[in-house]
Amino acid sequence: MKSQTLVSLICFILLAAALVAAGCMQSPGGKVTPGPTSLPTSSPVETPGLSTCGFTSCHGLDLACGPDAPQMCTMEYRIGDKCRQHASCDTSGGSCTLVTGPKFIACRSCVEKCQIAAGPDNLAALSCEEKC
Repeated sequence: MKSQTLVSLICFILLAAALVAAGCMQSPGGKVTPGPTSLPTSSPVETPGLSTCGFTSCHGLDLACGPDAPQMCTMEYRIGDKCRQHASCDTSGGSCTLVTGPKFIACRSCVEKCQIAAGPDNLAALSCEEKC
């Protein structure tokens, strides 16, 4: 009986310590010290008339740019996502446009060949895409 009470007391103390460490409990009259905050090193440059300009899709090779870019995307990986690093959206001309170069075109071509060669086997297509 004594060991069960002792184990319960130790569990309660550990729980209280975890709650205090997590900031869930506070002693009365205690001061709260705010944690460190990170400030952006530079603010995004906005083009008049364009609030946001980005890819209108989150995954794949079908890229388009527009003001309705998603705020968040899933963390899943889909075939063609590797090539997206070689494309961007640009607002320098006053409109939101897609910018691609030779690296994107070569990557896209390679990935499309992988998809055709792999057929319905997605794992084979992804393995092939690694080499693009």
